[in-house]
Order: sequence, then C-alpha cells, then structure tokens
Amino acid sequence: MSEGGSFMSSDWLGAFLIIAILFGGGFGGFGGRGPVGPAPNFATVQDVNEAVNNQATQEGIRDVLLSSANNNYETARLIDNQTMYLSNQNSTNTINAIQGFNNIGQQIMNQTNILGSKLDQLGFQMESCCCSIKTLIKDNQIADLTNQLNQANNIAVNSAQSQYLLAQMGKWVANAPATTA
Repeated sequence: MSEGGSFMSSDWLGAFLIIAILFGGGFGGFGGRGPVGPAPNFATVQDVNEAVNNQATQEGIRDVLLSSANNNYETARLIDNQTMYLSNQNSTNTINAIQGFNNIGQQIMNQTNILGSKLDQLGFQMESCCCSIKTLIKDNQIADLTNQLNQANNIAVNSAQSQYLLAQMGKWVANAPATTA
C-alpha cells in the first residue's frame, strides 16, 4: 500500500480490476452466470504477481518523475528567489549610490554658495579698505598742504611785519658805529 493510501484508493483499485478481469473472465463472470464462449484462460499466481509488480514499478517510476518535477520546480523557485534578491539588492545599492552623489552635490553647492558669500564680503571689505586708505592719504595730503599754507602765511606775515617795522625805524644798520655828538 502506498503512503496514506487505502484499500479503495486508485492504486489498489487498478490492481483489483486487473485481478477481477483475470479471475472473473470479464464482466460476464459475475452474477453466477458463468463464462460465456470458449473456456477462459485463468490467471495464475505468477500472472497476478507480474501485474502487481508491474503496477508497483509504474508507481515507482511515476513517484520518481513526480519527485524530479518537484525538485526542478523547487530549484527554479530558488533561482527565481535568488535572482529577485540580487535584483533588489542591486536596486538598493543603486539608490544608495545616487543618494550619496546627490548629497555630495548638495554639499558642494552649499560650500560654493558659502564661498561666494565670503568672496562678496571680502570684496566689500577690500573696497572699504581701499576707500579708507584713499581717504587717509587724501586727509594726510590735505594736512600737509594746510601746514605748508600755514608756514607760507607765517613767512608772509613775518616778512610784512619786518618790512613795516623797518619802514618805521628808518635806516637800520647792524652794528652801527657809535657816534658822539
């Protein structure tokens, strides 16, 4: 009996029909009427054993083919699962790489923006510095020119005062000889 089989399962039913046909002389042998026609050839024990053995061989071959088909199916499923896993892993790796590149690009853009802002600040500071230096130079030049103007005015005033005093005193001789008069 096959595993989980019963007496009336398809495995034993075929064997029973073979035995009934061989021993009963066909369906005409049932019901007590006896065989019709020439004398039947009755199955021997050897014939029955060969039939049972043939059926068992056929069942074994069928089981081997079914097991092979199941193994092929399971192998195909394992290959499909492995292919799907590798495809999913490849997709995940690709997404992670793209996100990494996007993050790097974003960081570069942010750093470029910060650098541009710093360069703008530096340019403004340089312009302010240059303006301050120019203003300081101009202030120094004005102070120098103002000092020169003041000195020239002082010289002119002193010269004018000296001329006035000399004109008021008359002729003046330095270290004049003493006169006795």
